[in-house]
Amino acid sequence: MSKGSASLTLEDPEVYDEEIRRFVPYYDEMIDSILDCLPRLHSVDSILELGCRTGDLSLRLLASGFCRRLVAVDRANEMVIVCRSRLGKYSRQVEVVQANPCEFSRANSFDYVLANLSLHCAEFAEQKKMACRNVFESLKPGGIFSFSVMLTTESRESREKIRSLWERDVIENGVSREELEEWQTLNKKNRPAVAPRHWLSCLKKVGFENCDFVWCETIFGTLRARKP
Repeated sequence: MSKGSASLTLEDPEVYDEEIRRFVPYYDEMIDSILDCLPRLHSVDSILELGCRTGDLSLRLLASGFCRRLVAVDRANEMVIVCRSRLGKYSRQVEVVQANPCEFSRANSFDYVLANLSLHCAEFAEQKKMACRNVFESLKPGGIFSFSVMLTTESRESREKIRSLWERDVIENGVSREELEEWQTLNKKNRPAVAPRHWLSCLKKVGFENCDFVWCETIFGTLRARKP
């Protein structure tokens, strides 16, 4: 695999922040949609971010003074190293952990759990349910789970339409047709997408309430749920 191909897997921390925004033109809007799900009346004690990557979202939370304690989790050691360095100024408030985001759990520990495009490693329905159950167990009563994922639709016609819109936006964002096709080939197996109702069903089955599909742009969407 060439260096260019390696960067298209979005696993290289040196280029991640640039590459993710090339292939997800709505990336910053998507992060805003995750944060918009959180009440901002006062600071909270603890937040868990699943799939922190280079620490972009975690840094925004810490710099805003919104949380007093943050645990950031990522499966890739390279990302953990970069995230830990990036959040070094807040080291007394932060714990950066290398672990599978879908398998991480810390009982009744967090006010909010956030995940930005990190739960695609839950390839099968039971793995998605397990990820939701782990989040449910990690939240304190009344805690909120806010997360973005790649999505699809039940209708083949609709599915092809929204994918073509995403491809249009990506190409307008400076990605070549060759890069786009290579990215799709490299990531198709590792980014299984389902319709929103499947995620909503998983959330409800493990005990969440107020489960909502709150934002969408082409093949990306944000969901929110609350632990009773």
